[in-house]
Formats: sequence, structure tokens, C-alpha cells
Amino acid sequence: MISDVHEPLGQFASQFKSAHVENTSDFFEDLVRRSGVDEQANIQTVRELRELEKLAEGAGSTNRWWRILRGLSIAAALVAALYVLANYWWPWATLPVLVAAPAIYLLNRVIQDSDAQLKRLRAERDAKRAEAWAQMAPLNRLYDWDIVAKLMEKTVPRIAFDPYFSNGRMDELRQDFGWIGHLGDDHSIVFAHSGVLNGNPFILARTLSHWMGTKTYHGSLQISWQENYRNAQGKWESRTRYETLNASIERPFPEYENQTFIVYGNEAAPDLVFSRKPSSLSKLDDGLFGKWRKDRAIKKLEAKSREVSEGNSFTVMANREFDALFGATDRNHEVQFRLLFTPLAQQEMLKLLKDGETGYGDTFAFDKSRMINVIESGHMRKTDISGDPRHFHAYELAHARKFFNAYHNEFFKSFYFGIAPLLAIPLYQQHRSHADIYKDGASRKPCFWEHEAIANYHGEETFQHPQCVTRSILKTATRHEADGSQRVRVTASGYGSVRQTEYVSVRGGDGRSHRVPVHWDEYFWVKNSADMLVQETPPPVDAQADASSSARAALPAAFAQRGIEATQAVLRRSIVSAVLPA
Repeated sequence: MISDVHEPLGQFASQFKSAHVENTSDFFEDLVRRSGVDEQANIQTVRELRELEKLAEGAGSTNRWWRILRGLSIAAALVAALYVLANYWWPWATLPVLVAAPAIYLLNRVIQDSDAQLKRLRAERDAKRAEAWAQMAPLNRLYDWDIVAKLMEKTVPRIAFDPYFSNGRMDELRQDFGWIGHLGDDHSIVFAHSGVLNGNPFILARTLSHWMGTKTYHGSLQISWQENYRNAQGKWESRTRYETLNASIERPFPEYENQTFIVYGNEAAPDLVFSRKPSSLSKLDDGLFGKWRKDRAIKKLEAKSREVSEGNSFTVMANREFDALFGATDRNHEVQFRLLFTPLAQQEMLKLLKDGETGYGDTFAFDKSRMINVIESGHMRKTDISGDPRHFHAYELAHARKFFNAYHNEFFKSFYFGIAPLLAIPLYQQHRSHADIYKDGASRKPCFWEHEAIANYHGEETFQHPQCVTRSILKTATRHEADGSQRVRVTASGYGSVRQTEYVSVRGGDGRSHRVPVHWDEYFWVKNSADMLVQETPPPVDAQADASSSARAALPAAFAQRGIEATQAVLRRSIVSAVLPA
């Protein structure tokens, strides 16, 4: 029987961390065995490659020095010739050239030999690197998009990932848990995992978000003026004074940022709404100053609890420290809040908030809106959540092993502590959804979040407007085709820019006002649209096939009928996609 996780911090340190390290290592070694890569042969090849790299680097450095010496010799001969020409009879000017000519001739021969040696060493180096890549090709072909999910599920069986984010999962969150699903036109999905945590749906998503901020532009103008003054002898003299006038203006500027967050649906406490943000109180120790700051925060909560006003239902909890550090003072339902945060939940949540060694401490914002929970942890912003197989391709087995283990262990720790606040609540593990999300064929198709992620995988530059000079926010609209495919309209919104100049009046030291030019960029909105064909496909039978060959083997008929070649298609997470010609 799979046990629940009620002590996320303690169980990570005592159980899950070491288990995931072992599972990841075993998984990689199994891939190596399946690939048939000869590790000793690869070690020898890489050793020979490193020697060739050193020789090529040394030969390149020597070649540069010979070329510098030749340049100096030519320059010295020319300088000497010009000197003789300026001071002696002109035929003598040929003497420095005649003296330098043999040296330059010898240097040319040396450089030619050096070029040939350098070319040979680089060719040998490139051939040896290609040999190493060929040795590792069978292993590189085995990396797949679902490895992250397999490892997570093995270490924490309470977590199960979907092959991709489907309409069925999206409909479940909307219909059963009241989630809207649309983030707005200023957000685009870069990548998204979906699945279940303790039987309830979750999404792990990374977005590109846009907002219009401001940028300060600076300009300057140098001025001068004549000034009369008395010298030490008392006589009037004139002098020129100089000053640099500076000016600045603020203008709108498009800003972009990646955000990573978790959405979780659970029926527990269905009317409860609250929010909290990371608190500096969590980082305080138990010293005198730390206790004083916590006591001040607790007294404020007690005062808020005593307030009698319309709309104020806040009642401070018996565990004052939890209430101060968690800080969900905007909660709307005291009874359901206490049902959710039992003494055990408070205890485990405090451990997470105050932890500074095992996990990441208080880095998360937690918003609950009835049955939808959204957690955004600061530590996850730097975490790559894609598990893109291309990341693991390498020509050196030792490097591949080190990177594979480091990547998956870091992902596990980051995601685990992303969901740890949910695991700390026992009531969330007692309510489990048993909905059948795949009721029909349409529910198995990728949803619009997955479409946006696929479009971003193809690249913003594929869809963006020719005049766009910023990032592009990709949004999609879908229509289903009779052949089972999905035709997705991708609209890329960004900004073009025009250089403008504004003159700012600044008073100078001469007592006059001067117009200081400030150059700035005026941004204007641009958008472009293109169509993309998407269709889910079964995983390839041949596990040894790489992404490109798999796409060719699994290319649906709908693609061929539209004149799409296999080389234009991308197979990603059991979904084939291609950008349609304009």
C-alpha cells in the first residue's frame, strides 16, 4: 500500500532524497546497458580527443605568434624605409626592405607549415569528436520526454504524470474544481506538466509573461561660453567655460519574465479563500531581535483579531507563530481554515517555512481560491522543468552521467519542495478525485496550453512579425479537422520600435536654457499569425529511434496529405506538429 506523505521535510531528508539519487543513477545505468555503449572505448576516445584539442590549441597559439612576428617585421621594415627616405638619398630606402625580405620569406614558409599543421590537427580533432558522438549515439537516442515523470513516480508513487496536458485534464479542473484556465493575453505557456497528486489534478507550468513597464533614457549636451574675470593683478581677462548638461526621460518599455507555478485542485475546504507571500519573519532565528520582531507581528495579529468592523472575520489561531509566519490574514472562512491547517499541518508548515538546510525555506506564495490552489515558489524560477531530451545529448559518457544525475536530482528537489506546502496538509490527502477524464476522443487531444507550449518549442521567431524587436507572446486558437488532426492558429504579439528624439530644457551655468536631446525608442504593437498542424500519435515501437527518425516513422497521414515532409515535423511528448506554409 502506498503511504501518504504527512511530513514532507523530514521524509525528504530521511527517505526521498537518497531514494531519488539511487533511482536516477540506476535508471541511467540501465540506459547505458540498453544502448550498448562501450564505456572504456569512449573513455579512450575522449582522452585522445582532449590531447588533440590541446595540440590544436597550442598550434593555433603558435600560429598566431608567427603571424604577429611577421606583421612586426613588415612594420619595422616600412618604418626604417620611411626614416631613410626622409633623411638620406632615396635609393637607400630599399636597404631595410632588402634586409627584411629574407626574414619575411622565412616567416611565410614557417606560417605556411604552421597553417598546414593546424589544419591537420583540427581535422583530426573534429574526426575524433565525431567518433565520440558516434559511440554515444545509441545512448543519445534513448533519452525521452517522459524520463522526468518516470523517475518522480518511482520515488514518490503518490505523484502520477500525464503523457501531455489533455483536454480531459483541463475540463476536469474547470468543471469539477471551478478553474478558469485562461491566464490572459499577456501570458504564454512555455511548458506544462499535468497529472495527479494524491488522486487530485495538478499542473506544473512555466510561462512567459509580459507587462508594460518604464525605461529611463539619458541624454547629454556639451555647452561652452566666454566668461570675464579679474586675474591676480586685477586686470580683466576672458576664459572659456565648459559644462555637460544631462537630462533624462521615462517612457513605456515592454517587460518580459518567466514564471513557474503549480496549480492544484482539491475539494477540501471548498469555500475557503486566502493568500500568503514569503515572509521575512521565517528567516529570523530565536535570538533576542528575532523574538522581538515575531512578538510585534503576533501583537498586530491579536489587535486585528479584536477589531470589530464589517467584513472582518479574522480570528487569530492558538499557534501564534504559525499565524505570524504563514500570514494568511485575508482568509474568509475561519472554520475551514482550521480544518485545513490542523495542529499537524501547522507544525509541518512551520518546519518548511523555517528550514534553511534541507529545502529552500520560505520562498513560496500560496493562493487558495475555493477548490483551486496556486503555489509559486521563487526557487523554481531557475529550474528547467521540460526534461527536453536534447539537454542530455553528449559525446562523453562521464559527462552525460554527471549531467543526467545532477539535472534529475535538482528537478526532483525543486518540484518536491514546490508541492511540499500541499503535502503538509493532511486533509488534502484524504480528498481524492476519481473522475474519468478520458470520456471521449476529444478529451484525449492536447489542450490549448499544450498547443502554446508546442508553438514555443518551435520558437518565437517562427511566428513573430518581421518588425518585432522584442519577445513575442504566443497564443493559440484551435479547430478540429475531420482527419483527427488539430489545426492551430498561432498568433505572435510583440513590439516594433521607432527611434525618437525629445528635447529637454535644462538651464546651464551660462544662465541660459538649452535643449538637451534625449534619444528614446517608441514601441508599437505588432502581431503575426501562422497555422500549425498538431496530432497525437502512439510512441514509436523502436525505442532506439531518435526524435527525427521517430517523427518520420510516426508521421500521420494528415501531414503527408498537406505536403508536409517528415523533416519539417517535430515529435514531442507523443505529439507530432509542424508549421504549415503560409
